Amino acid sequence: MNPAPNATVIPDVRRSPSPYLRLVVIDGLAYLNGQLPYSGQTIPFSGAVGAEVSLADAQECARLCALNALASILDEVADLSRIRQLVRLTGYVAAAPGFTEHPAVMDAASAIFVEHLGDRGRHARTALGVASLPKNAPVEIDVIFALHEH
Repeated sequence: MNPAPNATVIPDVRRSPSPYLRLVVIDGLAYLNGQLPYSGQTIPFSGAVGAEVSLADAQECARLCALNALASILDEVADLSRIRQLVRLTGYVAAAPGFTEHPAVMDAASAIFVEHLGDRGRHARTALGVASLPKNAPVEIDVIFALHEH
């Protein structure tokens, strides 16, 4: 399945020098590591959502996280048609005290997956508020994909 002609462009995969695996595939499930909102080599916003980061900027971060997740899985499977289903999305929002719009932030990531995968991009989801995230990022996601056999 190809995304719509005006679909958001999936970036090149970002390689990390970290010693962990970016993706583990076991029994047809692909467990992707946490995805930060990198745009190239930088994270465009930093801090807590509801304080230093607006809802709209946090949603942009969630979109970037989702696009980076698609880049990572695409690097592994070579074609998005190998994805049978996005099973689960867990979203983490670095939230200022009193911020409660975690689902609205994650809606932006969910929309990217549906845009690129259609119904296969619909998923179970949890949106959590946390005190801080790596690199002072406002948003991080992790996802589990079910894959078709080769």
